[in-house]
Amino acid sequence: MKKVISIMTVAVVVTTAAWAQGFALSAGGGGLLAGDFTGGVKGDGYSVTYPYFGGGGFAYFDATYAEVSVGFFVGGGDMVMKGGGTEEKKPWTLSSLNLGLLGKYPIALSDALTLFPAVGIEYQVVLSAKVDGETVKNKGGDDAAGDFSALWIKAGVGLDVQLTSKLYFRGEALFGVRLANKFEKDRAEGDIKTKLGLGPTVKLGVGYKF
Repeated sequence: MKKVISIMTVAVVVTTAAWAQGFALSAGGGGLLAGDFTGGVKGDGYSVTYPYFGGGGFAYFDATYAEVSVGFFVGGGDMVMKGGGTEEKKPWTLSSLNLGLLGKYPIALSDALTLFPAVGIEYQVVLSAKVDGETVKNKGGDDAAGDFSALWIKAGVGLDVQLTSKLYFRGEALFGVRLANKFEKDRAEGDIKTKLGLGPTVKLGVGYKF
């Protein structure tokens, strides 16, 4: 929760500063596809991995050099647990609220096309997590969905295509590195170590210039 508050505070500061400086402002939304193909924990003869892929929607506010976004994501895959020479695989699903802040540098390619490299952070607040249809529980028997919440560091490129004087199409392709979450940290002891999550995010949407 502290990370969520920190990200939202920075977003408010950036937005206020952009407004004061007279930067071009716009807002929009669309759909996204994303995934995490690595992560988990691994040790001598033991590992837990849970890659996932899915999609959702997002909304954003843009201030020329910064983009603040909020999105909803639903995905799933197989959770694989290995140990003692055995392997167990179970389907798992998750849903999350994603809060992001990107720094971007627009480069005008023409009157209608603007390219922008971008780098920033996103905090994934996991709202639900189920394995084989059952809600994931922690050692105390409580809902452990929040244990999968984690901070992402993302970088990539975006493209704006002007459709009218006010409307434009926006596409973004980002690659992210996910830091260890509580689920992984609770299982890391001795020779068992956490692994970074890695995965792409693709966003397509329409924006409106104020």
